[in-house]
Amino acid sequence: MADWPPRVRRLHLLWLLVPALGLLELGLHVAFARRAPGIEAWRALAGAALALKRPGEPVVVAPEWAEPLARLALGDRIFPLAELARADDRSVPRVLEIAELGARAPGSRAWPVVSETREGPFVLRVLQNPSPLHVTYRFVDHVRPGDLSVTLVRGGVEKSCEYTDHARAMAGGLHGQVAAPRERFQCPGGESMFVGITVIDDQGYRPRRCIWADPPAQGAFRLRFSAVPLGARLHGFAGRSYFLYRDGVGGKVTLSASSGQTELGSLRLLDAPGRETGWLGFELSTAALTGQTADVELEIRSDGAFQKNFCFAAEAVD
Repeated sequence: MADWPPRVRRLHLLWLLVPALGLLELGLHVAFARRAPGIEAWRALAGAALALKRPGEPVVVAPEWAEPLARLALGDRIFPLAELARADDRSVPRVLEIAELGARAPGSRAWPVVSETREGPFVLRVLQNPSPLHVTYRFVDHVRPGDLSVTLVRGGVEKSCEYTDHARAMAGGLHGQVAAPRERFQCPGGESMFVGITVIDDQGYRPRRCIWADPPAQGAFRLRFSAVPLGARLHGFAGRSYFLYRDGVGGKVTLSASSGQTELGSLRLLDAPGRETGWLGFELSTAALTGQTADVELEIRSDGAFQKNFCFAAEAVD
């Protein structure tokens, strides 16, 4: 090749570029094929997703890091707050999985596939929970007058907490306290003394919709839920904002449950960083009252510390 004329050598080198360009084109094709869909692709998916979406059956996104973009593009009709911030998936009958890049949602990966369709870069799967819990009552759906009464107990004296739907809504912003809703049971002692529905973050920074009942440093909250259809147990979760309390700041909180003269049990939320901080599950037996409709009283008290920011969600299940 050294003896070839310069022009011939240049032409030979140009021919060597052909396979290199082919490899480059192949690499770009693979890269673009595996590039995550943009917001316009997600918006174009709305019709197909709505056709498969049923009330009470949440949407899960795979991979999980794509969910914020999906929520921005598809909005509250696909991601209503009550479903998005559900306590867990054990009582969910089905989910709609929207997957890209060949990903699967880990929590429902083993669930049977009811249907599977492809829409552009997405795969939509309806997945059936193989053994959902049968829920007879969700406490978070009954934080309203007639279903719930709230009192503040101090020194053996109960003071009623009045329900309002026009309280001053509050939110702490980034690094601030969790939001205080407009609709709440306002108790004596200031704006922070209330019982109402809010959303906290769990140890995976997922939203969890729950009943805020941050007990006073001295005394307790008593929540009386009327006419609860009881099954075999109360299945629930309790915790506080993991982002704000992951280092163990705050005090211990005890939740005790009873129905009439029947003690149902109690749980204690601890502050042990990395071990028992976050959204923690619990089970309380109601086997002695299965099939009955009865009032359920929850008493929530602390060890005297301020800023526990206690929040819980519970269901009566068979």
